[in-house]
Amino acid sequence: MRIRIPIFFLLIFLCACERENAPPNVVLKCSPSEGTIKTIFDLDASASVDPDGLKTLLTYRWDVDGDGIWDMDFGPWKFFNCSFKVPGIYGVRLEVKDSFGAISLTVYTIKVDSIQTMTDPRDGQVYPIVKLGSYWWFGRNLNIGREGDRKIEKFTYPGSDPDSLFGGLYTWSEAMAGDVIEGSRGICPPGWHIPSNSDWNNMLSIFRNVSPPRAFTYSISNVKFVPDQKVTHDNYLQAGAVWRLLRETGSTGFDVVPVGYRDPDGAFDYLDYHFPGETASFWTSSSYGDSRIRVRMYMNGTSDGDVFKFADNPQFAFSVRCVKDTY
Repeated sequence: MRIRIPIFFLLIFLCACERENAPPNVVLKCSPSEGTIKTIFDLDASASVDPDGLKTLLTYRWDVDGDGIWDMDFGPWKFFNCSFKVPGIYGVRLEVKDSFGAISLTVYTIKVDSIQTMTDPRDGQVYPIVKLGSYWWFGRNLNIGREGDRKIEKFTYPGSDPDSLFGGLYTWSEAMAGDVIEGSRGICPPGWHIPSNSDWNNMLSIFRNVSPPRAFTYSISNVKFVPDQKVTHDNYLQAGAVWRLLRETGSTGFDVVPVGYRDPDGAFDYLDYHFPGETASFWTSSSYGDSRIRVRMYMNGTSDGDVFKFADNPQFAFSVRCVKDTY
């Protein structure tokens, strides 16, 4: 006997068996997670997925300043770069849509600080300070002391420096004010200290784990004591992004000036200053045996943008930056 099923019930049965479309799972990352009015923030939604469809069919639209107005229509815009001219807390909105029209919304909160300053109570000099990661850093080289001073002796690069951007060059013991303990205040103002090797690593780490459309790779290298690290960050779609972000006129406000360094031979002529205009070297408060760890940034030819660590003779004279003791 043939059993007849009414078409109405058949349609109900088929609809019940059909799987309901699930909305996309949105994953939004931001590097750095907070910064200042000079910071360029990299937004990355490339890890978002469609549970029941193709990831490549997802489309995106952004409201970066959180004003309720979408900055573009849906499209393949999984990466976005932005900056904010006014300090505040911004809720970046992102909607992701799958090929069936299902939409998911996420909001990422970014805290934006102003470029602030601090006044050194010892001599009245005013330094810009910038927040990189979780800590505040000097945005200019320390410039305390005088040449030949018994209290704080600094060497000065023999060139025109009307705005004191070059700062002083100090031997390690001078920078540490005779101390040998990692993280000591040294010649920094009260509440600040000579950054350790770990402090520098933490600051540089904010440039890691970013996935722009084209990611160039370069190294923070070692001399025995620091594991090699591959750093991938390229805000300007070209190699050397760390240098381009940290250098003078870069987007972070850290404003590295390539003043070079002074050899420990004791003379005072131009030949003692190496790589001016091409490199910048900074003491850390960390030691490696009888040597001291320093950070060098390059701006010359194929090394443009490289950041290296070295263990050096403490009689070299390098630049000094200070980092705040607390968040």
